[in-house]
Amino acid sequence: MKRVTIKDLADMLNISISTVSRALKDHPDISSAVKLKVKEAAETFNYIPNDFAINFRKKSSKVIGLIIPEMSMFFIPSIIKGISSVLHKEGYHFFVLSSEESLGMEQENIITCINSRVDGILISLTRYTKDLSHLKRLKEIEVPVVIFDKTIPQDYFEQIIFDNKLNVETAVEKLANNECKNILAIFGDENLEMTQNRRDHFLEKLKNYPDINCKLICCESAESVKEKLSIILDYEGFDGYFAMSDETLAGLHSSLIKKKIEIGNITVIAISEGTFPKYLDESYELIINDGFRMGVMAAIHLLNNIRKHNSEISASSTFYGSVTKVGEKFNNS
Repeated sequence: MKRVTIKDLADMLNISISTVSRALKDHPDISSAVKLKVKEAAETFNYIPNDFAINFRKKSSKVIGLIIPEMSMFFIPSIIKGISSVLHKEGYHFFVLSSEESLGMEQENIITCINSRVDGILISLTRYTKDLSHLKRLKEIEVPVVIFDKTIPQDYFEQIIFDNKLNVETAVEKLANNECKNILAIFGDENLEMTQNRRDHFLEKLKNYPDINCKLICCESAESVKEKLSIILDYEGFDGYFAMSDETLAGLHSSLIKKKIEIGNITVIAISEGTFPKYLDESYELIINDGFRMGVMAAIHLLNNIRKHNSEISASSTFYGSVTKVGEKFNNS
């Protein structure tokens, strides 16, 4: 059975479309008898209001496009929960598009969002995104954008990131306080700005501890960590380990178990969303990057941009190019 429209109801009842619309909204100009007749017909034939058409007339789709680099069990679910918790309360819907770590697909996802007439876009970039030329059209057509987590240096759009400098400096201090002298630091994909920032700040902080030896590796995935450690751990021993993410920690943990390294005799420090390590080993020390919090902040900042735009106040003068670190105070009004 095809979906019944408001025009179908009007034809069935031999009244105007505007009368049906007002009756469904309990407009005072419509008699109780007509309201009852219209609502009974709507229920009988499973009439569902067309939200897209309603919002189109209001020049707002009430829909947000969420673009992520790939679907993953690490971090992404908590981000989505945070975003959903904000948008749902504000009457917004959102759909999720995965770029599968492909710049071409990221470009296609932008077009999909434009064609879907979204009110705004939340995006975390792929590892291969080096410039934002494909996003500049969004600025031209005044679609607000907030980039979160995986970003690149740019001055066009607002960014929500974690404090990478603070995170890795804390990690180095923890390793030093645990009297680690020979450490292995495992970072993620070296193409990502996040990895580069964390690595550079880590090495800079390590200069304060000249008695600590450090071996550093970069790995694109948990499997890559396992492959490299299957060789390294056969020839080198470490009393301290640093993992820059849940994904690198997953590869590290698997390798330690496989090599039968006594976890009680080493120190493992990881930057983590906080959920995954609970199922690994309670002795791991965590520096929490709250994905839920990041999702909340990204959604709030995007809605603020949308409100600014809708009230005809230039968002570019306030938001474009700004960077907010999770943990900083922000205004959710």
